[in-house]
Amino acid sequence: MEINTIHNQFYIILGKYIKARINDTDDASDVLQEVFIKINENLGSLTDDSKLKSWIFTITRNSIIDYYRKSSHQKKSELTECMMQKTMQETDFDNSQSLDCCIINFIERLPEEYQGIIMDSEIHGIKQKDLTEKYSLAYPSIRSRVQRGRSKLKEMLLDCCSIELDRRGNVMNVTSKKSCSGGKC
Repeated sequence: MEINTIHNQFYIILGKYIKARINDTDDASDVLQEVFIKINENLGSLTDDSKLKSWIFTITRNSIIDYYRKSSHQKKSELTECMMQKTMQETDFDNSQSLDCCIINFIERLPEEYQGIIMDSEIHGIKQKDLTEKYSLAYPSIRSRVQRGRSKLKEMLLDCCSIELDRRGNVMNVTSKKSCSGGKC
């Protein structure tokens, strides 16, 4: 697989993953850049393409740990034991792979008035306030459409997939229901 394809497929996902663990936006962007450098340098060492996603997230997790180790040495900030344990315990990143691969198909099946807004806010990460200009709607209308769109999307997903969550709401397992019609899970 080529680095451009990997970049296009994982850039947004990795960016959100890193930003959820590193509060400083500039530092998170630096770590994201380092991750893609490491991926590019070591892509030849990956022998099994089916393990690409878990390999990429291992590189990302290790880069986050390295960031906190460097930060603690430079006295920028201290890495709490809780954060280190949380990051090190995250080893299986493919739990929601079944859900990831079909979420866009479900969004495309939403009523037209929700599709673009949900795609922009949830997939592209555009803030709802920024969508007011794009869709020529007031902020409360955008907010309502996002909420209703999320609700409809959740309903569609639960009709088609069995989704197992942990106590914090993280996806642990996704399986397609045999009764699912019209969507691939």
